[in-house]
Amino acid sequence: MVDYSVLYKKVDVASHKFDEHAPPLAKQVVSQAHCLIEKASEKAQKLVSEAKTGGPRAAARYAAEESKHLLLTNSVKAWDKLNHYALFHTMAEIAVPTAAHWSEKYNHVVDEMNKKGYTVFSYLPLIPIDEIAKASKQSEPEKKVDENEKDSSSDSD
Repeated sequence: MVDYSVLYKKVDVASHKFDEHAPPLAKQVVSQAHCLIEKASEKAQKLVSEAKTGGPRAAARYAAEESKHLLLTNSVKAWDKLNHYALFHTMAEIAVPTAAHWSEKYNHVVDEMNKKGYTVFSYLPLIPIDEIAKASKQSEPEKKVDENEKDSSSDSD
């Protein structure tokens, strides 16, 4: 049997030295990475639990739901940051209606094929069009507040 106590002591010493000497930014990055690893571990455990209790279909649904949530959250964040650039805003005015149209068509096809009994389509996630629209509308009031603050500060100049 291997004695890990020596390894644990070395890790403790290295962690202590890092805490004493690392710049705040490095500590923040390590902390964020640690939180990310913990979240990923929790999600993996939940996925395994879903697979054990509900089978592969339940696990696939859980994975799809988590993926959808992650994609939705990060898409809105990225959209908000990119939307400040005029070129992106112009391209988005063209691309968004097209993407919405094709997303609706995709959802319709998946839904119809699933209703016809093609079970493979039940594994495909639907694109959360309504949730995307809701999330993007929720970020709009924040932008309007920021713009109003800029306008009022420029008025006082």
